[in-house]
Amino acid sequence: MNNNILNLTVSPVAIAIIGGGFSGSLVAANLLRNATIPLSIKLIERNSEVGRGVAYGTPVDCHLLNVPAGKMSAYGDEPNHFLNWLHRNGYEQVTPSTFVPRRVYGDYVQATLKAAQLNAAANVQLEKIVDEAIAIETKPNSTIIYLSGGQYLDVQKAVLALGNFPAILPAPLAVLDNRYVKDAWSADAIADLNPEDAILLVGTGLTMADAVVALHQQGFQGQIHTVSRHGLMPCSHKSTTPYPAFIDGETAPKTARGLLHIVRQELREALTQGHGWRAVIDAIRPIIPQLWQAMPLPEQKRFLRHVKAYWEVHRHRIAEGIAEILDAAMESGQLSHYAGRIQSCQEFENGVNVKICERGTHEDIVLQVKRIVNCTGANCDYRRLQHPLVASLQEQRLIRPNRLSMGIDTASNGALIDADGNTSQMLYTLGTPRKGNLWETTAVPEIRSQAANLAQELLKSLNPKSYATTFLLRKPVMLFRQLFDKESSTYTYLIADPESKTAVLVDPVLEQVERDLQVLRQLGLTLRYCLETHIHADHITGTDSALLLLRKNKIFVGWVERSETQQNQRLLVLGFVPQPNLRLNSSKSLKIRVDDFYPTRVIKER
Repeated sequence: MNNNILNLTVSPVAIAIIGGGFSGSLVAANLLRNATIPLSIKLIERNSEVGRGVAYGTPVDCHLLNVPAGKMSAYGDEPNHFLNWLHRNGYEQVTPSTFVPRRVYGDYVQATLKAAQLNAAANVQLEKIVDEAIAIETKPNSTIIYLSGGQYLDVQKAVLALGNFPAILPAPLAVLDNRYVKDAWSADAIADLNPEDAILLVGTGLTMADAVVALHQQGFQGQIHTVSRHGLMPCSHKSTTPYPAFIDGETAPKTARGLLHIVRQELREALTQGHGWRAVIDAIRPIIPQLWQAMPLPEQKRFLRHVKAYWEVHRHRIAEGIAEILDAAMESGQLSHYAGRIQSCQEFENGVNVKICERGTHEDIVLQVKRIVNCTGANCDYRRLQHPLVASLQEQRLIRPNRLSMGIDTASNGALIDADGNTSQMLYTLGTPRKGNLWETTAVPEIRSQAANLAQELLKSLNPKSYATTFLLRKPVMLFRQLFDKESSTYTYLIADPESKTAVLVDPVLEQVERDLQVLRQLGLTLRYCLETHIHADHITGTDSALLLLRKNKIFVGWVERSETQQNQRLLVLGFVPQPNLRLNSSKSLKIRVDDFYPTRVIKER
């Protein structure tokens, strides 16, 4: 064996995951678990901690999961994965029906990602990048991701695990300055309140429930007002027995009215059999995306207009302990909720006057509060999002906002659909951005399924047609790479000076020019010459393609022919005429100066 060769490696394929919350961490974990080819995973998260996101980043122990522990495994093929982790980490008392703090679940997600990283194959690596992606540029075979810190990544595939964006500020609240808290999860949302103060929570869903419980935990005795368009409060979980499927996705009605009729009919039947409504709702869950996609657009809009609010409070439920706190606060009169819209807000010295137009009666309700907190949930309308990455995607027509103003359009595998209706081969997403296409896509069971399927899709698409072999020499004489294309059974060679970072490509093939240039970029090299050792159409067009892609108008050599004697060496240059006195020296290192060539577009034959 040549003693100069120290190591033989296969160049990894790079995948970027933008967003290190639950969905992004789960995609990374599934890639780490299943990858069998060299893989470099770039997990981009602006916060120092991954795995938590907004949902599991709260330090408050009274913020509980909305689903019992037995249904919260990160892996669908290991239903007890979360329970087993809890029992190994000091939570032996937890049962499948326990609602654990969300903070603990964040610990679990982090531990799951770490375990996947430790158990991954040696050539599968995870890099956590603390930064924020602000723009994306796609190329024929790669994706460039620009970061706010000024760096950029060149990857083959990218996953947008963007999670939830904050809700848009309602117009009447835009006039407020210090009295309005946009983020219910921020540290100052409920801080520094006096016992006699009143607070208004805008929204009556799950975020509102978290805010009320946090106020309860800190001993707040003041008045808590809540308002939403329908004024509906979330229902609570109760233990149920599994209910059999009663809707066939293939034959189900394709109208909101027809589906609602079947569900109501089944609810009445279930009650006669001793089942509660919760079991019936849960039985529909596995086929909700199928039912949703079968409905035409007008019916989807009708569902959103007339059924959505009622569906949400029955489908997305809270723990019984949380419901008990809300019920007690309402019974005591501390917590009041209104159905209506905020009409106006006016600040005064010690607070805000809020005018609410009540739903149904259209009467005005005026409240005096110390603070207003936004609990309206996520903003899914990508046409109105104010984020540099989303703006970049829209400017380049790489995404198509969903017609229902809920996320963006995707293919069945999570690939983005661009503004022209084309399915991307490089950009994917999961979770909330797919809400308009799937409807049910924000809870752990749906996201873990999407993450597992997306990881498999990515790995399947990454099976390389070619691979690169790197030889590391003892002496830094030259950097050498041998690039093999399985489909055509041809080799391309990369030779570079490690000090000057200049490189030569020998025998580039048309179909693999993008691959070759990507290898150059990864190594930080500048291409100076393309050499051809024999005439072949694929090689000639490969050289010309490289020339066009790099927008160069010289420094590309066509092919080299040598005879037995040095004096008879001849050189043919693709696109440029060599000077008559050009000769190649006989040393092992090939030296050609740019000045030896004229910048013309003529092919000179022998």
